[in-house]
Amino acid sequence: MSFTYKNRLVLGEESDVAVALVTLNDPPLNLNSPASLRELWETLEKLARDPMVRVLVLTGAGGRTFCAGSDVSGCRETEGNPSGRIYTPEAAALNSLEFIGKPTICAVEGYCMGSGLELACCCDIRIVSEKAVFSRPEISLGLSPAGGGRCRLRDVVGPAWALQMMYFGEPIDAAEAYRIGLAGRIVPAGATLAAALDMAEVLIDKSPDALRAVKKEARRTQLCASEDNCLAGPKYGGDTADYADCSSSSSDTKRSDLCCGESGRRPSASLRTDNP
Repeated sequence: MSFTYKNRLVLGEESDVAVALVTLNDPPLNLNSPASLRELWETLEKLARDPMVRVLVLTGAGGRTFCAGSDVSGCRETEGNPSGRIYTPEAAALNSLEFIGKPTICAVEGYCMGSGLELACCCDIRIVSEKAVFSRPEISLGLSPAGGGRCRLRDVVGPAWALQMMYFGEPIDAAEAYRIGLAGRIVPAGATLAAALDMAEVLIDKSPDALRAVKKEARRTQLCASEDNCLAGPKYGGDTADYADCSSSSSDTKRSDLCCGESGRRPSASLRTDNP
């Protein structure tokens, strides 16, 4: 499969006939921006439709940082407008990563902060460097995590640890991340990508239908874990996740319509074109 990039802020390539490698390519910090998030979303959509791709590995370029968060200069244009340009690409990219109907492995070197941690939490498995550092520092800027950040971190580490990380904004190291369930495996610095690709090679020998079913039920349980979240569950109709009714909501309700935005719901996953 070929990829066309406007800015080459995200690179997608097939490192193996069945393993796709996606790299956040804006070192040294690999910050998220409206342009990079749009490229990430477009890359994920292409990979979701590629029947040859069975497993996706996400990493950051440069070896120093997986992703240190969002480029705040790109947020200035949307100040006071939570549906502005950075938020819509972020929601689209995050939801596509979280609900792609294939296993996803995140290889984390160095800093994984803010919206970078959000990307990591969207992946199914996180392999981290012994020198990795994790945080949700938004509180220090007088902000609350956006893009579903209050839900996804809670889903991974539980409400107590998620609230502590968001209340104080203090970083935790790899050992603590492993202890609370944020990291699935710790490897020496510089070895995360190789470890992730090795794990992906094991997964491609598993039944893709069985893997898809496991992920479907895991996500459905995650969405329906509480009364507030029981709005919709994912239905995997193909290589990408569709979203079907879990309770009484409309069958076209998408994951992006679920809780955690200021209105109690996550922002729309569809990339709007009406913003300048």
